[in-house]
Order: sequence, then C-alpha cells, then structure tokens
Amino acid sequence: MVSPLAMIVALASVQGVAGSGVGGVKFRNTANRPMRLFWVSHKGDPDAAGRVGANGGQTGFMTYETHKFFWAEDNVGQNPVPTKAKGARHVEFEIKANQRMYAYIDDTTNPQVLKALNDEVAFMEKYQKENGIAWVGTAWPRPAPTWPMWRPTHIGQKIHVPLDEYPEAGRLHCEYGVDNITGCYSDGKNLDSAHTWQSQIEHVTIEVVSITPRVFRIVDFLSDFEADYIIQQAAPMLGRSTVGHGGDARESNTRSSKSAWLHRGHSKVLDAIYQRVGLVARVPEGKMVETNVESINVLNYGVGAEYAPHFDWGADGRVESRFISSLIYLNTPEAGGGTGFPKAIMGNGKVGTEVNAEKRTLVFFYDLLEDGNADELSLHAGLPVKKGEKWIAPLWIWEPKRR
Repeated sequence: MVSPLAMIVALASVQGVAGSGVGGVKFRNTANRPMRLFWVSHKGDPDAAGRVGANGGQTGFMTYETHKFFWAEDNVGQNPVPTKAKGARHVEFEIKANQRMYAYIDDTTNPQVLKALNDEVAFMEKYQKENGIAWVGTAWPRPAPTWPMWRPTHIGQKIHVPLDEYPEAGRLHCEYGVDNITGCYSDGKNLDSAHTWQSQIEHVTIEVVSITPRVFRIVDFLSDFEADYIIQQAAPMLGRSTVGHGGDARESNTRSSKSAWLHRGHSKVLDAIYQRVGLVARVPEGKMVETNVESINVLNYGVGAEYAPHFDWGADGRVESRFISSLIYLNTPEAGGGTGFPKAIMGNGKVGTEVNAEKRTLVFFYDLLEDGNADELSLHAGLPVKKGEKWIAPLWIWEPKRR
C-alpha cells in the first residue's frame, strides 16, 4: 500500500498554470461515501462546487491560485461545515499554482482507490516531463480523438470548404423582415413554403484566428432570417443560465446571461444549421445527432452581462468530452460582447486575442488536443456587453460520444 503522505508529496510535483487562472484542477473523493465540495467566497461564505461520488469520484474545473475550498459530508444541509470524519485529511485547502490534484482521504479510503490515484499522478508527472505541459485531460489515459481536425499553419490563413453537394445545408430565407417574421411560418415554428426558400451554398471560407489554440471564424455563416428565427423561437423560453453539468448545474455570478435550448429536430432551420456546422467542423457523417451533439444553447446578454473566463471541458474522470465548441452570433451588439481568448499565443510576444460579436458569424475551436489531452489554451470568456444586448448560440460537439 502506498502511504497517504507519499501520495501528497507526489501530487505537489504536478505543475499548474497561474496568471488568468489554474485550469484542469481535479478534486478527488477517495472516501467510501459521496462528499460535498465547497469553495469559499472572498467574503468567507461557502458556495457549492459539486457533489463528488465515492471511491475515487471526481469533479474538475478552472479556479485560481489561493482560492479556498473544503470538503463536507453529503448530508451537510443548509449550513455547510468541514467534515470531522475519523482520519479525515486535506479537508480544508487552498489552490496552489503547482498543484493539480486535491484528494480527500479518511479512514474509509480503500487502498486500491489510493493506488489508482498514485498511478494517475505518476502518469501526469511523466506527461509533463515529456511534453512540457500539464495533463489536464478529462480522464487518463484518454485516447486521442479519432475524428479529423483542421491543422492550420498560420494566423489569417483562409480555408475554403465546398458545400455545393449538400443542398440540405443551404441557408433559409424569408420574404418578410424581422418585424413580420411570423409571416414565414405555417404554424408557430415550421416554415411556410409560400414565403420561404433555401439557397444552396457553393462554399464557405474559414479564417484562422489563432493556431494555439485552434480558433476559426466564418462570416456570413447564417442568413439574416436564420439568426432572427433562432432569437424569436428561443425568447419565450429564456431562463437564468447555469454553470456545471447535470446534477451539478447551478446559477453562478460568473455567468450572467439568460438561456434557452433548441434541438436539431425543432425545425428545418435548425436541421440545416446543424448540418452546416458539422460540414465545416469536419464532423464524420452521421455524428451530428443527439448521441454526439448537444442542443443549441441560445443565450441573451444585457448591458454589463458577461461569462467569466472558463473552459467548456471539465476534468471529471470520464473519457467522453466536449471536442468542438462552436459559437453562432445572432446579432451585433452596439458595443462590446465579443469572445476573448486570454491565453491564445499570437506571436511577437502577444498573448490573448478577441473575436468581435457580429451577426451571422460562426466561431469554433477545439477543446481537445490531438493526443486526447484537454487544451488549456482554449480558455475563453464572453466579454461584457457595453451597449445594447447580445444574442449568441453555442453548439457543443462531443467525442467519442455524449454521456
């Protein structure tokens, strides 16, 4: 059996990244029961970070150096306090730039769970030594993605993608403007063929925004009608946006938008857009379906609203991961509201870049590297809206499949 002390010494050697935050941080529960993880605000108040399963359960997300956390029992109630379980170790801690794993241990920890943790730490140390970057992947060892990826050579590169053989991916149009958009419908959402038509797209041009991380932009990706249609369909369903996934989804002051969801089968408009995104992102045929793609998440930001720097992947111990993040811009705010990539390496010593929010534009980037590691440079932020409002619709594509 590997001693807990030896494990913690090993953990401390796994390097992190400071600056705009520490990404790929993993929180592991080795106890024989689920535990609750809480972070402490600058005012000293606890806030839920998630419920972590027993016997090696894990959650992970971006945080920052000196951020304080503690572990509590699953039934802690409305006033969480650190656990006082027998043999509890590493209950209260703060994030360090040179540490990526934070494990809760007590007398119920199974030796095999502890061994698995040490094996992972050894892998992380070896990977960093060989590659010069930390392993922040969603799981280990995670196989490399099997889907094709664009491999740009320089910023500003133009990639032409022919779409003339895919008429079903063409843009939808309506003879009426946005003020009378409902005149294009045969009912509340389906199109009236007497007032709408679909135009074939010969090709689209992908512009390379960054190569580290790989970020791409396509202007005029949508028609005006398609952008207006998505806003009109989503507006009645808007609710407060959340962070986290599944049972850990929660409201947070890091994300101040409203959101709604539209699935591919909602209408012909959504189906055409899904097909178009899949073609330009090189998603294998037949994979732009629910087993691999989420519903479109339509977001509305008012003045001052933003989404703080974050990753679209999480180090939660599962192979399944978001692979491509695509952002569909549905309007042009009067000022602000772009998307920032604060860790993008742009050359000439410059770090960080920004994509302006422009109606009808698609931006997409990879969440994973070619070896299966998550890309820590994919950190991005929805920048504050300074004037007007912003409508944007992320669409996430998973590999090898969704959970």
